Amino acid sequence: MSEDTGVKVTVQMLRRWFATEMSRCGVDAKYIDAFCGRTKSSVLEKHYLDYSPKRLREIYDEAGITVLK
Repeated sequence: MSEDTGVKVTVQMLRRWFATEMSRCGVDAKYIDAFCGRTKSSVLEKHYLDYSPKRLREIYDEAGITVLK
């Protein structure tokens, strides 16, 4: 992508874009953190929130964002 656009695209730039777009779509910050590889260790999040791949896929699909078209 960097070569095609002439703009150096970094992982940090993509992560920030992704988090911003997911937030704009109304996705809860806890799930955005999970998509970015960060999960909390509170009792609630360890035992009661569903971070399964199936649930994360549902949340991603509902947001309807795409990086590349």
